[in-house]
Amino acid sequence: MTAPVKPPTSVRGHVSEHDFGTMLDELVADMPSDLLWPTSVLAYASMRREAHVAAILAGWGLQIRRAQWQLDGTGCRPEIVRMVADDLGLMVKGDDRPQAARVRGVSWHEHLRSALLDLTYGHMGFELEAEVTDGSARLVGLWERPPWTVGEIHTDPKSGAFLGVTQDSPAGRDVPQIRADRMCWYAREREGANWAGVSLLRPVWPLTLVKREMLKVHAIANRRWSAGVSTVRALPGTNPTPAQHAAAGEWAQQARAGDQAGGSLPPGFIHEIVGMSGSVPDTVAFIRYLDEAASRACLAQYLNLGSTETGSRALGTAFIDNLMLALETEALFVADVATRQVAARIVEWNAGPDEPVPQVTVSGIGSRREITAESLQLLLSSGALSAEPGLEDWVRREYRLPARADMPKPAPATPPAASAARKRAPRRPRKESAGQLALPVLAQARNREPTEAEEAAGTDFDGIAADLDQAQQDLAERWPGLSEAMIAALVAAVVAAVAAGTLDDLGDLAVPDGALTDIVSAVGDAMVALAATSAGRAADELSGQGVDVEAGTADEDRLRDAADAFTGVIAGGYASGAGRVALTHAGPDADADEVGEAVRAHLDSLSTPADTPGGLVATNLGGALAQAVNAGRTATFAGAPDGTRYMISAALDRNTCDPCEDDDQRVFDILAEAQEICPAGGNRACLGGLRCRCQIVALAAEGE
Repeated sequence: MTAPVKPPTSVRGHVSEHDFGTMLDELVADMPSDLLWPTSVLAYASMRREAHVAAILAGWGLQIRRAQWQLDGTGCRPEIVRMVADDLGLMVKGDDRPQAARVRGVSWHEHLRSALLDLTYGHMGFELEAEVTDGSARLVGLWERPPWTVGEIHTDPKSGAFLGVTQDSPAGRDVPQIRADRMCWYAREREGANWAGVSLLRPVWPLTLVKREMLKVHAIANRRWSAGVSTVRALPGTNPTPAQHAAAGEWAQQARAGDQAGGSLPPGFIHEIVGMSGSVPDTVAFIRYLDEAASRACLAQYLNLGSTETGSRALGTAFIDNLMLALETEALFVADVATRQVAARIVEWNAGPDEPVPQVTVSGIGSRREITAESLQLLLSSGALSAEPGLEDWVRREYRLPARADMPKPAPATPPAASAARKRAPRRPRKESAGQLALPVLAQARNREPTEAEEAAGTDFDGIAADLDQAQQDLAERWPGLSEAMIAALVAAVVAAVAAGTLDDLGDLAVPDGALTDIVSAVGDAMVALAATSAGRAADELSGQGVDVEAGTADEDRLRDAADAFTGVIAGGYASGAGRVALTHAGPDADADEVGEAVRAHLDSLSTPADTPGGLVATNLGGALAQAVNAGRTATFAGAPDGTRYMISAALDRNTCDPCEDDDQRVFDILAEAQEICPAGGNRACLGGLRCRCQIVALAAEGE
C-alpha cells in the first residue's frame, strides 16, 4: 500500500510584488493615472452624476435593490436562522408573511443601497458592530466606511487575502487599522490582491472626458453661431467716411428682430445676416455615439433604443436579457459576500465556527408578475396552486382587501340518525408554530401534543406521515422518466398545430391514453403498496389497545381506478399548460420547432415535483397517496369488533382550516359515520383540498 501524498500546508509564491496586484498591469496598458486607486475614487465621484452615467447606475442598482432578498436556512437550526434573519433584517425563505417593523439594528435595504456603491467605485466597506445581551451577540450596526475615507488597503502578499484597511485621519485624530474580521468588504471583479476592485464605470471614463469637451464645444457653437452675425457692407463704388462707418457699425450692433423692427442705414451701406459657411463636425451625433458606447460598455444598450436609427422590440428583449444575466451575477456576488462576511460571523459569535451558516439568497431580478384574478384562476385550475387559508390571506394582502371576518362555522355533514350517538373527546389547547409551512399533504409531523383519546388509540401519526412522504418521494424521483411519453406527445401535437396554422387545436390538446400507461401503473402500484402498509399500522394500533385484528385488504381495483383518475387530472394540467405556452409563442412567423421547445421546457419544469411541493404533480400525487392511506386503514377498521368507535383527528397548527378544526376529536359509533367526514382521504370539507391531513382513528371498547 502506497503512502498518501502529503498535502501542502503553506504557500511559497505570491500574488504580486506590488500592493494592488493587477494595478501595474493596468498602468502598463495605458490606463490614465486618474484611475489608479486612490485617485480613482475622485474620478468616479465626478462621473456618477453625469446624466447618462447616472441612468446606467440606476438601471443596475434599482433592479438589484427591488429583487427578493431572503435568508435560506436549509440545513441550519431554526433558532440560528431566525437570529441571523433578525440581525440582517431579512425574511426567511419560504415565509412571505409580513413582519413587524424594525426600528433598531440593520436595515438590509439600506445596507444593500450602500453596498452597491461598489458599482461606482469598485469597492465598498462596512464595519460590524455587535451588542452582547443575555449571552447572545447580536449585530446592531453595519457602518459605512466609504471609499473616499480609506487611505490604505492591507493585503497578504502571498495569498492576496484581505487584511483590513486604514482610514484617513480626520482633524489630527489617530484612526486605528480596521481588521478584516471586523469588516464586510465588497470588491467588485477583484483580481489578485486588487481589493480596490474594478468599477463598472472604468471603461466609460475616457468617453465621459471626451463628452464633457464636446458638450462645451456644442454650447459655444450654439451660443456664437446659432443666430448668425449682423453685418453691414459698403456698396461698390461708394467711399463712406469714417463717421459713416462708425454709424453703420453701431446700427449693426443694435439691430434686433421684431414685427415692428426697422432702421435706416447711412448712404452707401447694405445690412446682412452672416451665418456659418462650409461643413462642420456633427457634434450632436458624436455625443450620441459616446452615450451609445458607454451603454454598450455597461451592457445597458436598452437605454439607446428610441434614439438610434435601428432597433426592434426583439432586439430590446435581447439587450435586457443580457443585462439581467449581468445583474444576477452581481447580486449573487453581494449575497456571497454578505453570507461569508456577515451571516457567518453572527453564527460564529454565538455558536462557534463549526455551526452551519444560513445563506443570503436573491431571486426575481427584473421580474414583475402581475397577479390578477385570471392568473390566479389559471394557477388554481391547473393544480399549480391549491385553495388554502394561507393563499387566501396572501391574496387579501396583495389586493388590499379587508381581513376575513369571523363567519358562522358550517354545520358538520353528519347524518341525522348519527347525531345523537356522536360524542366529542377532550381537546388539548391549540398550538401554533411561526416557522412551519404547509407541505403538500400528510407528510408533516403533528405540531401539538396528542389528546387523551389519541394517546389511548396509540396512533403513530409521525409514522403515517413518514410512510406517505417516502412513497411520494419515490414517485417524485421516478416522475421525470414516467412523464417523458406524455410530454413528447403534447410537444408533437403543438408542433403539428403550429406548423399547420390550426391554432384552435391548441385549446383541445389532450394526452393519448397510451402515453399515460406507465404513469397509471406506477401510481397504482404505489397506492396499493401504501394501502397495505397503512392497513398493517392500523392493525398494530388496535393490537396495542388489546384487540387482535388482521390487517385488512383495500379494494385494489378501486385504488387503481383512482390512480387513473388522478393521472388524468395531472395530464389535463400538462395539456392546459402546453396550450397556454404555445399560444404565447405562436406568432405569425413563429417556427413550429421553437414553439415546441418552449413548450417542452415548460412541461419539464412541471416534472420536478420534488422541487415544487405545492405544484400540480406533487399535490395530486399526494392526494392519491392520502386516499391509499385512508383505504388501508378503513379496510382494517372494518374488521374491528362491535363497540369500537371512530374519531376524526386533525393536525392542529397554524395551517389547519376551520372545518378541520371543528371536526377534530369528533367520535362516532359507526365507521360509516366517520367516513361521511373523511370518505376517501382527508376531510371532504377541508379548504386545503387534497392537502388535508385529517385521519380516522379507531378507539377500541377496551381502550375507552
